[in-house]
Amino acid sequence: MGTLNKYILKQVAGAAFLTVALFVFVLVLGNVMKEVVGDLAAGRLSMGFFLYIVALLIPGVIPYALPMGMLTGILLVFGRMSAQSEVVAIKACGRSIYSMAAPVFFIAIIASLFSVGINFNYAPIADRTYKSALKNLIRNNPLQFIQPGSFIKDFPGYVIYANGEENKELTGFRIWELDPQGRAHVSIRADRGVLDYNDETDEIVLTLKSGSAEKARDDDPENLRTPLPTARFDELVIKLPLNEIIGGMDKNNTRLKLMTFSELMAARTSWHPRPIEETTPELAFRDKIEVQIQIQKNFAMAFSIFSMVVLAVPLGIKASRSETFANVAIALALAMTYYMMIVVISWLEKYPHTRPDLLIWLPNIIFQITGSILIYRSSKN
Repeated sequence: MGTLNKYILKQVAGAAFLTVALFVFVLVLGNVMKEVVGDLAAGRLSMGFFLYIVALLIPGVIPYALPMGMLTGILLVFGRMSAQSEVVAIKACGRSIYSMAAPVFFIAIIASLFSVGINFNYAPIADRTYKSALKNLIRNNPLQFIQPGSFIKDFPGYVIYANGEENKELTGFRIWELDPQGRAHVSIRADRGVLDYNDETDEIVLTLKSGSAEKARDDDPENLRTPLPTARFDELVIKLPLNEIIGGMDKNNTRLKLMTFSELMAARTSWHPRPIEETTPELAFRDKIEVQIQIQKNFAMAFSIFSMVVLAVPLGIKASRSETFANVAIALALAMTYYMMIVVISWLEKYPHTRPDLLIWLPNIIFQITGSILIYRSSKN
């Protein structure tokens, strides 16, 4: 490997490593803020468990951070080289754009193969482990999930409040059941409440003792001040589905994006997200296409790194910018364009005969053709 290739390889590898690390941090931070930081602040999670959860989130964001990081790193390096006339000097020495791009393409291919392994193995396993860890946390101590003195709105359709805790029971319970418009149409009071976890149904079971319930009138659903007559009870059981707050996993029907490569291949003939007796030939074909979309999407997302690199090299040279923010903005715009195309094509899974499992490669093809044309033009200038 020549001195020039070593120089470019070193520059691109260093910049890509830093930008990938930056995007991993930003994406993990976003997931942490959305998923578990509230639980940490409320005292439901220990710091050690919180860090464990953060580590499990990293594999899931790498497939997105790698393309954006590589794209940004290359734009930064080639934009700086072009702005400082290094590209002109290299051309004057008889070296072509293709020889400059060769080490970059080498890094992109290695990164794409690495991403394939992440998409099909480490990311699904880490995601499943993450959800399993949260389940185990609640299973082992469901009482910590409802903190006294706080309004709990994690369960869709309910608002829960408890005054205090005594002998592993919550006291002074209030729970409001919401209608589809988010209005409280049932108000329940109870002296005590006990929480348990049902492993078979994947539910938190809330048993209220010595209380009363009031329901709003149908003709005045927003007013609980003049409810229907109060109903009293000695014991009332309310079941709160756990999968509605942590995106749970059905033990026998794991979601496609949580499957490894071998599981996806097996699912091509066995995936039926409904009772088998309700599956028609048309639905069976649609199910098969859904599985194939996930398989092809995992591959396409991995090789999006190479596609974006092909486009980034000529854009970096042409942009002639050494400003970091400008190059990051260009990278984000290109990445968002790619991901938006993937999302739009994924919507076609409702129309399996359009073969969205093949169309999912269209963004890669467009980026590679566009990048190849720009590289060819740059080599002629």
